[in-house]
Amino acid sequence: MIDRWLAGPADPLLAAQADWAVDAAWSNYLPSWVMMLALVFLLRSSQAGRWPSAPLAEWYRAVLIPCGTVLMAMLVMVWNLGHDGAMAPLPYLPLLNPLDLTTGFVLMLWASALRQLASEAALHNALLHRLKIGAAIAAYTWFNLILLRSAAHYVGIDYRFGALAASQFVQAMLSQVWSASALLLMRFSASRVMRRSWWSGAFVLGTVVLKQFLIDLANGGSIARVVSFVGVGVLLLLVGYFAPYPKTAHGAPPPASA
Repeated sequence: MIDRWLAGPADPLLAAQADWAVDAAWSNYLPSWVMMLALVFLLRSSQAGRWPSAPLAEWYRAVLIPCGTVLMAMLVMVWNLGHDGAMAPLPYLPLLNPLDLTTGFVLMLWASALRQLASEAALHNALLHRLKIGAAIAAYTWFNLILLRSAAHYVGIDYRFGALAASQFVQAMLSQVWSASALLLMRFSASRVMRRSWWSGAFVLGTVVLKQFLIDLANGGSIARVVSFVGVGVLLLLVGYFAPYPKTAHGAPPPASA
């Protein structure tokens, strides 16, 4: 019954006359919001030792809430890959659409659950570090998907892998964004003397250069391709000036003075 109401009138003519159409995806998002609110409530109550988590507050924090968060993260991952973010009757707006808002809430819930587990020492430091890295990668992937959805809506590209991959505008946009991200990561790593992170940024830059020769060049000449090559070249020059290779490993003691 709720699904039928959320899907709007069955007759397209009635929907056009009523000037009202509701995306069927609302029937997926509304229950997920209720579940997220329930997880937040359980997280707060378990921290305070109140009902309904008491007297099993530790089990709620260590098992139930992380499992619920992982389930929500899996659902959001599927929705991000298959949905373009437009949900009638609301217009598409980057970050201010139900899909992006849900993804942001799940990432905040994930961060809260990790912080709770870290405070209780319920996870190994190495595992906790990997989960934090995974959360950062997930957030950056979400940022890229926001760019792809925005290109699909505002440039008029179908939100499909084939259509997006064939778009010269999308390829140029990704090259610029990935190169700028790599420069920021390498700059941060150079200032903190973190060699491993610096090499991660260098790997991203190498991937962008390889993509330009294998994919961007194959799409033929265009202004977007020229801008992409020039922009990436400028960023490569900036790396040598702003983000040189760290000379000492992070945490290594400074050399003794003579």
